[in-house]
Amino acid sequence: MPVDRNKMLRYQVLNTCFQDTSRHYHIGDLVDSCNRELRRYDLREVSKRTVQLDLQTLQAEPYNVEFDPDLKEQNIYRYADTSYNLELLKLTAPDRDALTRTIEVLRGRYSDPDEQNPQWQWMLTTLQAIADNRPLESADPYVSFENNEAFAGNAHFATLLESITNRHPVIVRYKPYQQPDPEDLKTHPYYLKQFNSRWFLFAAVEGRDGIQNLALDRIYSIRQWRHAYRPPEVDFSTFFDDMIGVSRNSDMAVEQIILRVSNQRYPYVETKPFSENQRIVDYDDQSHTITFPMLVNRELVAELLSFGADIEVLQPQHLRQQIAAIATQMHGLYH
Repeated sequence: MPVDRNKMLRYQVLNTCFQDTSRHYHIGDLVDSCNRELRRYDLREVSKRTVQLDLQTLQAEPYNVEFDPDLKEQNIYRYADTSYNLELLKLTAPDRDALTRTIEVLRGRYSDPDEQNPQWQWMLTTLQAIADNRPLESADPYVSFENNEAFAGNAHFATLLESITNRHPVIVRYKPYQQPDPEDLKTHPYYLKQFNSRWFLFAAVEGRDGIQNLALDRIYSIRQWRHAYRPPEVDFSTFFDDMIGVSRNSDMAVEQIILRVSNQRYPYVETKPFSENQRIVDYDDQSHTITFPMLVNRELVAELLSFGADIEVLQPQHLRQQIAAIATQMHGLYH
C-alpha cells in the first residue's frame, strides 16, 4: 500500500479547494494552497505543471472528478457537486485484510486500559476507519494534540529518528543559547523526547561526559559521521521516571521531595501527580502533605512556581530556599 505523502497531501488540499464556494480558485491559487500546506510539513513544494497534471489525473479513472462547466470555461476549478468528497485512499482486498489483522494484533497487545493513551487510541480508531472504508475527514475536528507547527526543529526530526533506528553516528551543527557561534558536535543519537511543544535529542557527545540533550530548534544541520556507533549506557525506558522535563546533569541525584499542598489545589495534584511514586504523609482540613522522589531541575522549579501560594516546599532545604529566593525577587518586581 505505497503512499506518496506529497501527492496525497496535495489531493487533500485540492479536494478542499474544489468544495469551497466562498471564493474562486484559478490554477495559481491551487498551486499556492498546495505549497502552503506542504511547507507546514517540511515537504518539497510543487510547480504549476505538477498541479496541472494532478487536475488531469483527478478527472480520469478511478477518481472521475467533474468540475462546474461554466466556471471551468473561466479557468476556475470547483466541483460540479460541491458536496462531493474525493476518496483519497483506496485499499485492495488483501491490503484491507492485512490492515485488519494488524489492528487486531495491536488491540490485543495493548488491551490493558492502563497501557493505553489518547494518541494510541486515536491512531487505532483512524486505522479502523481506513480498514472499514469510512471517510477520514470530519467537518468538525474532534481531537487535538499539542503540536507547535512553527517549531524550527521539525525539519530535523526524521533525519535523527532514522539515525537512531539505524544506529548511525552524526555530526550535528549546534548553537546553544548562551553561545555566539554554532559548533560541530560528534554525536551518538539515542532518544527523542517532546516537552512543552519542543523536541529534544538525547545523545552521547564526543568529549563530554554523560548524556546530553540538544534542542532540535538549535540544530543548524546534520551530516553523517563515519564512526563506530557507541550504544547508550543508560536505560531510556526508566531514564525519565524520576524527573520532569528534559534537564538532567550527570551530578544530579534523586531526592525525596516533601510538599504541603492546599486542599483547594490538592484534587489537581491527586489526579495529575508529580510522580508515580507520590504518596500522602499527612493531611488536615487545610492541606495535604505529599512526598515523592525526584531530580531537582529547572522544570520542577517552574512547575512548583506555577502553583503559587497553593504549594509550600518543605524538603529538601536547598529547594525550599531556591523557591523562597525567587518569590522574594518576584515580590520586589511587583511591590
